[in-house]
Amino acid sequence: MYIHGHFYNEKNERIEVHIVTRNDRTKELEIGAEGSGINWTDDPVEIESQVSDTFDVLLKYQASVRLLVKNFTPDLFCASCRDAVVNIYREGECLFAGFIEPQSYSQSYNEEEDEIELSCIDVLTALQYAKYRNIGMAGVTYAAVKAAAKQRSFFSIIKELLGDLTTGLDILGGHDTALHYAGSMAVDIMPARRYDIFSRLAINELLFLGDEEDNVWTAEDVLTELLKYLSLHIIQTGFSFHAFSWESVKRNEAITWKNLIGGQVVTVPHRQVDITTANVVGTDTTIDVGEVYNRIQLTCKVEKVDSLIESPLEESALRSYFIARQKYMTELVSWGTGNRALDDFKDLVMTGGTGYDAGNIIDWYVWIKRHPEWRFPMHDGIDHAGEDLTEHFGQTGKKQHDELQWLGKHLGAALVAYGKVFYASTERDNSPVAKIDMTDTLVLSVNGNGQDEPAKTYPAETDLRAAIPYAVYTGNRAGGVFSSADDETTNYIVLSGKMLLNPLAAQTAGYRDLRTKEWIFMPLGGPVPKGKVPVRGKAVPDRNGNFRYYTRKFWKQTDPDPKRGEEPAWDEQGETGWFPFVDSAPEQYEFKYSAVGDETDKISKVGLVACMLIIGDKCVVETGSGSQIEDFSWRKYKERSECASDDEYYAQSFTIGFDPKLSDRLIGREYALQNNISWKRGVSTEGMAIPVRKGDHVSGPVRFVILGPVNVLWSDITRRHPTFFRHTKWTENAVSLLAHVSSIQIKEFEIKVASDNGLVERLGDEHDIVYMSAVQTAFCNPKDDIEFKITSALTREECIRMGVTNGPALSTPVDTDTGDGVQQLFDHSTTRRAKPEQLYIDSCYDEWHAPRVVMTQRVTDVHGGIAAMFVRFRHNFMNKTFFVQGLSRNLAEGTAELTLKEIEHD
Repeated sequence: MYIHGHFYNEKNERIEVHIVTRNDRTKELEIGAEGSGINWTDDPVEIESQVSDTFDVLLKYQASVRLLVKNFTPDLFCASCRDAVVNIYREGECLFAGFIEPQSYSQSYNEEEDEIELSCIDVLTALQYAKYRNIGMAGVTYAAVKAAAKQRSFFSIIKELLGDLTTGLDILGGHDTALHYAGSMAVDIMPARRYDIFSRLAINELLFLGDEEDNVWTAEDVLTELLKYLSLHIIQTGFSFHAFSWESVKRNEAITWKNLIGGQVVTVPHRQVDITTANVVGTDTTIDVGEVYNRIQLTCKVEKVDSLIESPLEESALRSYFIARQKYMTELVSWGTGNRALDDFKDLVMTGGTGYDAGNIIDWYVWIKRHPEWRFPMHDGIDHAGEDLTEHFGQTGKKQHDELQWLGKHLGAALVAYGKVFYASTERDNSPVAKIDMTDTLVLSVNGNGQDEPAKTYPAETDLRAAIPYAVYTGNRAGGVFSSADDETTNYIVLSGKMLLNPLAAQTAGYRDLRTKEWIFMPLGGPVPKGKVPVRGKAVPDRNGNFRYYTRKFWKQTDPDPKRGEEPAWDEQGETGWFPFVDSAPEQYEFKYSAVGDETDKISKVGLVACMLIIGDKCVVETGSGSQIEDFSWRKYKERSECASDDEYYAQSFTIGFDPKLSDRLIGREYALQNNISWKRGVSTEGMAIPVRKGDHVSGPVRFVILGPVNVLWSDITRRHPTFFRHTKWTENAVSLLAHVSSIQIKEFEIKVASDNGLVERLGDEHDIVYMSAVQTAFCNPKDDIEFKITSALTREECIRMGVTNGPALSTPVDTDTGDGVQQLFDHSTTRRAKPEQLYIDSCYDEWHAPRVVMTQRVTDVHGGIAAMFVRFRHNFMNKTFFVQGLSRNLAEGTAELTLKEIEHD
């Protein structure tokens, strides 16, 4: 419905009201027209300031439209703030553009014409009804917004916040939304860059999104915090918004406004009006002395970055397409090499049981997991290339084993929880197993073939290249500024966890052959006759050198739901599938030292998995062995299309691995990820630390990719090529480690963020960052409820002075010109450069530390008159000058009520 009308006020000025409900103009009513059933009241339109004091950032306005109606008008009831748009004009100038306040309309039925009052709110007030980026509205989900969150400029954010609500706000058309800025605060002193602070400062949207949907900031919160950080305020008049500091208004000089959307620059001359009987209306002036605060205190709510990404093994985030675990593999073991051991091994294979005391059965159970923020691309030609492995096999919730069988035949990665039930003797105890301890594991399949000849070994260079990437982090947990604020502080990205190379674990023979072929003895070797399998004399050693007859039986199960009652069945085709780490398998290949390229300088880390870490436009590059902190650097990241070759592109990577001691065996033993950081560096954590220094200028969204296994050669030492999927020159005794590995398994993997705090040790609990003004008198009346949710970067000296710790923070904005966290800004009103928090404190203290007169005064209000926000008023009798804090208009009377506050420096 379109409702509109006009009247002439006591000053003979035309006042118009236009209302459109639900963006529908098919039905039109003119207020005051014959037969419309709607008329004006005696006091039809007022616009009221909702400003409490100068601490308010959003200077909100509310309008009241009072009408007489004969009929029930349900269209005026609004469920949401965007249901009905209201424009109020005076002499062709829009004074108010907003909405009917949601769920506030009521109508009585007492008279022929009932009076209704429409309570209307402006755009700044309406921001409270929307969450950031309209999360929760139709088609906008929290997960999608968080996944797309990035570092955005203040201007981009503010323009979007206002643009969402101003779209469709202009009922008559022909008016553009304008955002005028007074140039009060800037990044530096340069006049040419006075107005670019909004486009130059950026912050990561993750700050506004919280850990869950209930914690998402409202649009009002976002705009308030962005402007408060800059000591700015914003007001709406019609379709224009003005952002300014109170100091700009108080100064005795012209204000030059720049429209940040349209680019126009307008200088408004300084205007000061004497309060006299000629412009004052009525005798109800009130004069008061405002509150006095002689201490202004500001607390920073710092949102620190602790984790760089969500670990793929983060238990609270793991889900599964499958309803339960299932039995996947059984180890059949008969210890010894004699006839008794062989006979009982046959019993184990053929009947599943034996009375032999030295026989073992170990049942392995698996449960395939998924993490919503990780993808595991398939690499099997064109059939399923690029599909997510876990989703491909898990979407039906059936045949859990199929994914593990695929991993045993292809290169790829998955999240697998596995655990075992061990029976010390095949005379099984009939007591129930209380629980199975399952370990969440990131599995990188390798499927080595045990061949050491260069032409026959698998996986080869081409295989590894075709399988890139193994895993991709698709989440969005961290962002912001990661570089330290000064050269005396170093931040670190620390990777930790456990890793092992799962051996091929030789068997006496495959279970299927043992079940379907005749067992024979072939002491002299040679070709095996068809239909027969050599068994006697084929006992294999464990890691302690003890021999046993050994095989693995695989199981399949269509539906793992225990309520279905389906028992697992022997999977006759399952012998080439992935298998868990069997801790009795032999360890292989003694470590002496390692080298990168064809050099032989002794270093400790054995790099086994290649990764890419990209933050903003920078990536981590491993420049040396990767053993020392100095071996990592940050470089400008280049997309594959910008690189001349794969070698150039994948050189933008680094490796993770472990640090074995001399004589340790590389395959078959679990190691912690290499630790390269000493306590002397001031970081109390273990793992592979990558430094992030001030000069690296690292900021922005995070991307992390596991490229794949490193093609490591072993002889007396381990060698790897600078390009991870290639190997170095093959020597006579060289062995491809990957050829002897079934899979690489990683546990407890995390990527944390830490800081050395400038090598300053902290005592006691963590302290809040608090800024406050000095107290000049014994009596103290503090203003201590001010909080900044956007906070400046701190140097080492500042941390020492405040007694706080340092580190990357999501709440720190970045100067996009330098890539550094913001430390100081320049206030053009006071010509002072300082931290934004300090500038805010100084501004508030100057105004509030001494008594100031606050006066409400009604004045004549006509088009182009004296009632305006950016006009100063002078009361000669009191010898005081005032600025306008709030302005309310009675459009029928043609009067305005000004809330005036004394200017402290005049």
